[in-house]
Amino acid sequence: MRRAIGSRAGRLVCWAAVSVVALGRPGQASAQAEPGQPAGPSLQQPPQPAAERAAVEAPPPPAGDRGPLGLLLHLGPYTGFGAGLALGTKDVGLRASAGWAPLLLAIDRGGSNVDLSFHSSLQISPDLYLRLLTPRPTTLLGLTGGYRYNTLLGHGFGFGAYAQFGLGRVVDGLIWAGFLVHPVGEDHLKREKNLPGGTKFAFPGPNVSFGASLGLATFP
Repeated sequence: MRRAIGSRAGRLVCWAAVSVVALGRPGQASAQAEPGQPAGPSLQQPPQPAAERAAVEAPPPPAGDRGPLGLLLHLGPYTGFGAGLALGTKDVGLRASAGWAPLLLAIDRGGSNVDLSFHSSLQISPDLYLRLLTPRPTTLLGLTGGYRYNTLLGHGFGFGAYAQFGLGRVVDGLIWAGFLVHPVGEDHLKREKNLPGGTKFAFPGPNVSFGASLGLATFP
């Protein structure tokens, strides 16, 4: 009798152990991926938020597609060494700036003798711009021109070309090159600097000169 009871108890214990092992295997399988099979949900990385994914995958916007208002920093004789504002679209708009404008002028001494004369001045430069070409999505080419007021040369105007190219998500680079014309610049300079009336200038001179500038445009 005792042997029968012990045999039955042993069978129950074995059956319980097999059941526990069988129940534990599905959880283990879900936690470990089979070779060559994709990892289960518990092993996969959490999905990246849509906003972060879009920020990483989105390419930088084309040059000029930033907003209607921008801040300018520039250096060079065409615009002066200073700062200003840009207002408009990538196709047409206004850039207005002010800054220090160095003048390097050629004085004709007769024959082939030419001396260079350096002068320091301030300049105001409001310019209109018009896009003509877009050779690349991040590069714009066009024409620019506008009014000039120089403290040594008086009233005048400038005209030339510009290139705008993307450097980052909110920053563009700018290049200007063109002519600066001050119809009475020579007389104005002689009066401001007390130069002799017979002083003659070659190119580049107070009336007509050529210059280029480099700049950055940032769009808040």
